[in-house]
Amino acid sequence: MGAKSPAFAPVPEELWLRILLQHRIFSGLVDVDKALLRDLSARFLATKKFLPVGGASASQELMLAVATQACLPLLGLDLRWYRDFTTIYLTPQAYTVTQTVEAKGGIIHEYEDEFAGEAFALGPVALSIPDIHASGRGDGYNVVIHEMAHKLDGLDGAYDGCPPLHQGMDGCAWTKEFSLAFEDFRKNAARAGRRKGRVSIDVYGAEGPDEFFAICCEYFWEMPRVLLKEYPGVYEQLALFFRRDPAAWQR
Repeated sequence: MGAKSPAFAPVPEELWLRILLQHRIFSGLVDVDKALLRDLSARFLATKKFLPVGGASASQELMLAVATQACLPLLGLDLRWYRDFTTIYLTPQAYTVTQTVEAKGGIIHEYEDEFAGEAFALGPVALSIPDIHASGRGDGYNVVIHEMAHKLDGLDGAYDGCPPLHQGMDGCAWTKEFSLAFEDFRKNAARAGRRKGRVSIDVYGAEGPDEFFAICCEYFWEMPRVLLKEYPGVYEQLALFFRRDPAAWQR
C-alpha cells in the first residue's frame, strides 16, 4: 500500500524562510522548535478559514504570517488550545467599535473605540492587516499573539486573565503573581498618564486582568527580558504555562 497523503499542505521553503527573516521574534528559535512551528503553522492553515472583509485581500504570505505568530505560543502546547474558533476575519485597517459603560446611578455612556483586533467569545477572531504587518518585530507589539492569548484565556469560559492551567501548576501562585503585578501596573500606568512616571509595558494592559494577561503574553514572546525584569513572577508563570523560556534565547 502506498503512503497516505498528509491532511495538510506543507509550508513552501522559500516562503517559510522569508517569514522567518521578516519576524525578529523567530530569530532565537532552535532548529527543533523551528520545525515544530512550521508543522503547527501548516496545520493551522489547514484548519482555519481566512475571510477578508471591507475590500481586504489575503495573500499566502499574510496568512502564513498570522499562522506562525499564532502558533508560536503553541510550541509547548498544541492546536487543541485553539479549538473554539475556525474563522479569522482580516480587515483592511483598524476599525471602530461602539462601546458602552455604566456609570454611577445606572447611566449608560457610549463611546467609540478603535480595535486592531478582536477575539469573540466562542467565535471568530478579527485582525487588522496593517497591525499584522506591524507585529513580530520584537518591539512588544503583536496583535496576533494578543488575540490568541484571549482565546487561551477564554477556554475555561471566563475571560479573567487565567487560562486553564496544566496539571501540577499552582493556581494560587498564578493568581498571586498576576494580581500583584496588575495592581502595580495600574498604579504605574496612572502615574504615567499624569506624566509623573514611566511604564515599559503597553498601558492598555491596565484595562483589566484579561488585557493585562494578553499584553504580558505579547511581551513574553516579543520582549521577554523586559517582562522578566518588570514582573519576574508573571514571567515565571507564563514560562510554566507555555513551557518555553524565550528570555534565554539568543536573538
